[in-house]
Amino acid sequence: MIADVRATGGCLCGEIRYAVHGPLRDVIVCHCGDCRRWHGHARAMSSAHRDDVSIDQPGSVRWFTVPGDGLRPRRGFCPTCGSSLLWDAPERSTIGITAGTMDSPTGLRTSGHVYVSKASDYEVFADGLPQRADAAAMAAALPPT
Repeated sequence: MIADVRATGGCLCGEIRYAVHGPLRDVIVCHCGDCRRWHGHARAMSSAHRDDVSIDQPGSVRWFTVPGDGLRPRRGFCPTCGSSLLWDAPERSTIGITAGTMDSPTGLRTSGHVYVSKASDYEVFADGLPQRADAAAMAAALPPT
């Protein structure tokens, strides 16, 4: 693990804190139905290599997997305040981090939208960022090396 902390963050109540010791991917906003239901709206996520993320109280994070066919990502949250913190797909070497849980300044920017074909009817895309009807290409989903 790299010694320098690049980012820190945590849940609303402060029970769970994390640090990222490596590069972060810029933020991608997901509009799929699972994310909208989990977050109450579209989900803004960054990601880092799994080995670069340390959680102060890893046993405090609760995990939930949406039922379905095939490999399904699990979602990490705080059991006390309910803050959604992490998105962990078993087949990836990275872990998603909910951008809104990061301490400012993050130094990140929003780079685009995915699953816009699943967006709610009230959503308006006026920011001019790239949009994909489905998931981001794997290369775009990875943090820089």
